[in-house]
Amino acid sequence: MEEPTTRHTAAPGRSCAACRKRKIRCNREQPCSYCTKLHRQCIYPESVSEAQPDNSNDVDSRLARIEASLQRLETRTATWESLQPGRDQSSSNTVDDISAETQVSPEPECGDLTSDEHSRYGHVTSNLWTDLDVQEDQNEQATDLGKIAVASPSVPSHTTSEPRRRPHGLVPGFGFSFMSSDLRQLHPAENRIFSLWQVFLESVDPVLKLIHTPVTQRQIMWATLSTDPIPPAFESLMFSIYYAAVTSMQCSVSCKTLLQEERQDLLDRYRYGLEQALARADFLSAPDVQTLQALTLYLICARQSLDKTYVWTMTGLAIRVATKLGLHRDPMALGLPPFVSEMRRRLWWQICILDVRTAEENDMDPVICEHSFDTELPSNVNDTDLDVDMVHPAVVRRDRTEMLFTLTRFELSYAVRKWVFSPKFTKDNGYTATSLHDKNESVDTLQKTLEERYLQQCDTRVPICFLTVTTMRMVIAKIKLTINHPAWSGSSGPSRDRLLDLVKSSVEIIEYAHTLRSSDKYSRWVWLFQKYIEWDAVAFLLHSLNASPVPALAERAWKAVEIFFHDWRAHYTDEQRWRRLQRLRAKAVTKRHIKSSALETQNEDTPANVTIQQSVEEHAEDISAQTPLVNSRRNATMLAHKDASTSSNPPRVNMHATVADKSDAVSFRGELDWDFDTLPLAMQGAPSWEMDVDEETFASWV
Repeated sequence: MEEPTTRHTAAPGRSCAACRKRKIRCNREQPCSYCTKLHRQCIYPESVSEAQPDNSNDVDSRLARIEASLQRLETRTATWESLQPGRDQSSSNTVDDISAETQVSPEPECGDLTSDEHSRYGHVTSNLWTDLDVQEDQNEQATDLGKIAVASPSVPSHTTSEPRRRPHGLVPGFGFSFMSSDLRQLHPAENRIFSLWQVFLESVDPVLKLIHTPVTQRQIMWATLSTDPIPPAFESLMFSIYYAAVTSMQCSVSCKTLLQEERQDLLDRYRYGLEQALARADFLSAPDVQTLQALTLYLICARQSLDKTYVWTMTGLAIRVATKLGLHRDPMALGLPPFVSEMRRRLWWQICILDVRTAEENDMDPVICEHSFDTELPSNVNDTDLDVDMVHPAVVRRDRTEMLFTLTRFELSYAVRKWVFSPKFTKDNGYTATSLHDKNESVDTLQKTLEERYLQQCDTRVPICFLTVTTMRMVIAKIKLTINHPAWSGSSGPSRDRLLDLVKSSVEIIEYAHTLRSSDKYSRWVWLFQKYIEWDAVAFLLHSLNASPVPALAERAWKAVEIFFHDWRAHYTDEQRWRRLQRLRAKAVTKRHIKSSALETQNEDTPANVTIQQSVEEHAEDISAQTPLVNSRRNATMLAHKDASTSSNPPRVNMHATVADKSDAVSFRGELDWDFDTLPLAMQGAPSWEMDVDEETFASWV
């Protein structure tokens, strides 16, 4: 048996130059763990004699460095004051030239990454302090390292214990407050851990590439088989993986058969375990990439079962943490290794997509702005192409990889940002405001580009390929419906060919969605689309059937409508939208029967009215008892609306009302509702086909 190799240990009390620069604890090995992790040369100060160094010379050298720093500050201040408004940003970089290091240096405008004693990265954008840090490091290298090795009060002592942080509480239900002393009781049994991991690999990872599965699998095996405590950060990721695996098992019977417990009980337990693990990791005060991976994976899966406002709010927290960790800056520009770069890119773009999806669900604009990030898309590579010790970036593949669905989803969602949100969001992000014709051409170009880039090598007989192609077509069709909405397209309706394309696209959306939900080949991935209901597609079809603009597709459209109502009759979540669609269908059914009866006979009294009434009552349950909703088009201002669960007939505000007499205000003081500012904000200028278009508007549009 070979003896383990021992590292040379430096003299006590001496840190290497890199650790001293960062003011972090050095384990004083040769090389130390920090330099090993960053693949840097580990340099220790030369040994010094036991004689006490001359304190006067040391003080003089310190004063000289302080004076040099002050001179640089004065130069920087003078340079800043001399800058003229409107000057190009590239010409404003007049800082002192700094000699390049042997490693890849980060771009100045990207900020810099800092690291604590646990090698956790944090992002700093203040060029002043990062530049002074670099200059200080150069001064130290130019000075006798033996003299600088004298202990400084600013450097933490190696024998000083780290102060214990107290986890911060946040909100009930996800407070990050640590209460359980032992989380092992919340973990499943060893054999079920591997069962959940297998479910994750089959049902979650192919459509949600977030982690590096080979590395994570080794970590799970170690955590499961070892008796040592599991690191809190990785433990949070384990609970998140459990939660994702159970979420993907939509059938409660199958879940109980495999795991011997009720699905909802497992979701509640693993969610609690995730909260406790994040609290142990002190996630809010000392976040890292692994805990953010756990939170992001949890939020993506939680969209399927938890309140949409809660998920949207927690997404804002994830965005803040990601920014703190510097994920919004491309990692290669920050000089990070290739493997770390790929993992950070995957994580950032999953957060971007989560931001888009939750914004759509909450009728809001995304939080992340175009100018606030420059992180590139992840590479089209397999996990086996990546290794933690790799020095050079992996070669991007041109064939189909494990990233196929994820990359297609990334690019589609990025396009959604440009076209389906409010005009203000479009303007604030610098997106070009184009005509309706140009928008339609851009969408067609996007579809062709994605097909050439990712789908040429796809065989639709392969389930994941069919899922990718189908999802792309569904999203493209949804974009077309949104940009052609009358509220955005104006009074000019679409051409005959464009209208036919919209009807056909709407039919395909419903047909494809039904295929994905009903086929066993794709059932393991349906969980990701469980929240997607084809509201706009069926509403557009019902409007078209009422107006009868395309009789050639009428029968196919009717079949699609019936499929939609059959699939979602017991599963819809938005009562207000569902009732609106029921009304549209009832009117369409009435017109359909009238036309059918007119073809049979024109001058005879038939029991058609009875048949029509029965059909209307069958398709529009309890509609007659409801107060009609307002069918006016949504304008581009802030809208206040109540949730359908509280009222089906929300009050309307008269914007043209005059100010009443003061005596009237006093007399009705007891009836005033002082909680007047509790109405949610609806996204500006985001119209929908089922809520914002009536029959007259649609008829005039076509």
